[in-house]
Amino acid sequence: MSINQNPNVIKANELIGMNAVNALKKRGFEAEYAATSEEALKRVLEIIPENASVGIPGTVTVRAIGALDALKARGNDVRQHWGGLSKEEMKAARFAENDAEYFLTSANALTRDGEIINIDGSGNRVAGMAWGKGPVIFVIGINKLAFDLSDGIKRARAATIPNAIRQHVETACVKAGRCVMCMNDESMCRATLILERPLKGRKYHVIIVGENLGY
Repeated sequence: MSINQNPNVIKANELIGMNAVNALKKRGFEAEYAATSEEALKRVLEIIPENASVGIPGTVTVRAIGALDALKARGNDVRQHWGGLSKEEMKAARFAENDAEYFLTSANALTRDGEIINIDGSGNRVAGMAWGKGPVIFVIGINKLAFDLSDGIKRARAATIPNAIRQHVETACVKAGRCVMCMNDESMCRATLILERPLKGRKYHVIIVGENLGY
């Protein structure tokens, strides 16, 4: 039996997740809890219309629940920049992601008080979260919940290490095995976005998943 199948862990995750859902709702976000990746994917497909364009930036979580393939399979116009593109193609794909009707992403951290935290190297992901055509949907694993804002920022910075390894970037944190607040050209921590409330005129829907997903 895996740790996520342990009934005590399942119940604890639900309690923690629902507390975060309530905190998000108090701040004006639409929020809900999904016990499994399968439930989260089902909700994503219910929220996004079949004829809508969907921008998916750099997010391991969204790909882990199978959303990218499921959206493509039913005919959605999925825009994403992963997968053997040239620098120019990647740049164009990032603009296309942010111009889509829906923006489907995850977060580096979510505080128990409902603050959504992201740290970006290129800026396309945090830009899409802050400004775009239509709704933003966050899919956030239970492992990304943080105690408070300070803890959340630390968690977001720590997520840079596996992200850098995935991208084969030799950042100072990869070499040290911890965040060293580097200021060199290889740094991937360049822009931080903290969403305290939904930005005016835009809808945000947060799905907290009772599983460990992403970094």
